[in-house]
Amino acid sequence: MGTRPAPRTTRTPKLVPPALSGILASMVQLNFYVDIDDVLSETTRALALLAQTRFGKAVTFENMRVFDLSVSLGLNAEELPAFMAAAHAPDFLLGLEPMPGAAEALTDWQSDGARISVVTGRPPESREATLRWLEERGIPFDDLEFVDKYRRFNDPSALTPGDLLTRDYDAVIEDADSMADYLVLHTDARVLLYDRPWNQDSIAEAHGAQRVRGWAEIRRSMATVRGSPTA
Repeated sequence: MGTRPAPRTTRTPKLVPPALSGILASMVQLNFYVDIDDVLSETTRALALLAQTRFGKAVTFENMRVFDLSVSLGLNAEELPAFMAAAHAPDFLLGLEPMPGAAEALTDWQSDGARISVVTGRPPESREATLRWLEERGIPFDDLEFVDKYRRFNDPSALTPGDLLTRDYDAVIEDADSMADYLVLHTDARVLLYDRPWNQDSIAEAHGAQRVRGWAEIRRSMATVRGSPTA
């Protein structure tokens, strides 16, 4: 006589309490790299005006097709150091206009749990003016990183591009094609290339960067980055 089979039982799946579900979701924090000049601020339009009023260079923003300012503005070896000093002076930096929609986007992302890393190629001595500009313009951030992106200065306090590879960014917003291309090739981040006259012949775009034209388009693209906030 055989043994009676054990009665079948139906397992009830364990449900995650809503409170715990929220905690687990918050453990996966998105990390966004956001450049300052010509992404958060209208820097190069102001630089073109500075070159005209202080150095007599009649170059329009739309015609600045080369990233190198000495080339795009026609500055000689004597003019360039004086121009760069004026471009990083506190009064110039504090007078920059913010990009429309930038502060609102970063505020929404941060309130939804994203980490905002503001990254700049400005020299570290401009930190105080940069911090004040971000505060006065209502632009939230968690980190402010000064990176010697283009080997322009020798300051041990500045990061190198290689240092950024350990930051585990989920998304990058840059206007400099060389920096965007470096991050496309060496990270898993979604790289957004902010459309500017000097990045029209983009190597980064050919390697997978996405061109964006303004903060409304940035928000639409970022809405699909691992479930980040919608536009």
